[in-house]
Amino acid sequence: MRAICIALLLVGCTTLSYQPQAISEREAYAVITEVAAQQPAATYLDSRYLGFRDSADDATGTPQDIRERIYFSSLDGIQLRRSGTGYLVRLSGPSGDTLRDFHIAERQQAERFVDALAYYRANAPAFTGLK
Repeated sequence: MRAICIALLLVGCTTLSYQPQAISEREAYAVITEVAAQQPAATYLDSRYLGFRDSADDATGTPQDIRERIYFSSLDGIQLRRSGTGYLVRLSGPSGDTLRDFHIAERQQAERFVDALAYYRANAPAFTGLK
């Protein structure tokens, strides 16, 4: 049994089958901001995108300080994976490339994060170009 556990850890992540559940906008916002606070990069949430700064120390910045944006309308996949002792939520783009990974300790929070991201993706305004 111990050898099986070690082998699973060496293999890495295991994709879990999870279908997003309905969530309100208020809940989605709360879940995303809670998970974002646990990540090393500071995250900015807008109805159109997630924005990232270099570190959580920059949390008091403005949208103009954002170095990277992931538009919800451009998300092709939101994947829940088991990773070591925690969970990983992977965001992928239209070509299947990984845009960002979020590491989360508890499965219930990881599932709610998937729900929240799916809510924003479903309700994101269409991208009309940068202004």
